[in-house]
Amino acid sequence: MTKEVDPKELVSFKELFMSEVIQSEALINLLDRKGIISKQELMEEIKRVHASMVKADK
Repeated sequence: MTKEVDPKELVSFKELFMSEVIQSEALINLLDRKGIISKQELMEEIKRVHASMVKADK
């Protein structure tokens, strides 16, 4: 059984993207502020994950 989508519940790609960016930035700031991980450590991990995903895609 399918449910009809209410157009009022749909969001644009831009809204979805901005929501994700805001949430990520908030989490990064909290982790950094609490000393759990530095922004430098996060950037290094992002680069590592990106490289492994690019390698896996080939």
